[in-house]
Amino acid sequence: MLPLATPLAVQAVSINVGGTDYEVFYTSTSYNANPDLFGAASPGQMPWWGNASLASAFALEVYNQLGQDVYQVGYGPVFAYDYNPANSGEVYGLAQNTLDINDQLNLDFTAPLAVNVMHPYAYAKANTAVPAPMPLFGAAAAFGWARRLRKNIKLINSKGCRFNQEAG
Repeated sequence: MLPLATPLAVQAVSINVGGTDYEVFYTSTSYNANPDLFGAASPGQMPWWGNASLASAFALEVYNQLGQDVYQVGYGPVFAYDYNPANSGEVYGLAQNTLDINDQLNLDFTAPLAVNVMHPYAYAKANTAVPAPMPLFGAAAAFGWARRLRKNIKLINSKGCRFNQEAG
């Protein structure tokens, strides 16, 4: 059996690869149980999909961010980069050795993962910065609505007082 990960101490880590910031998570799943997770679909759960060297860069950067003291003995989550639907299907990926920065287990065509077996797979979400003026526009809109609401409440209260005076 493949010597894959015991759970990591942290489930999300922030890294920077190729100038883009990502939050990397992992989940224990199989390809068959969660096929939507696999692939470079929008918003790009696996931005390394189709590129083994990019998968390697992500695995290494997660290792660098967490350090070997955080990991437990074994291999980290699998950074899957390809899928072969022929026959019973196979998933190919890389797993970083948690004790040796120079060792990654390549689950390529010689030792692929079965699509129906649970493994800890990594996935990522790109952090997109909010443009600087956007929070200001939101605050201005909220302030405008608050002023309009106060004006309407004041108007209703003033009319309500007149109605009470006329009735009394």
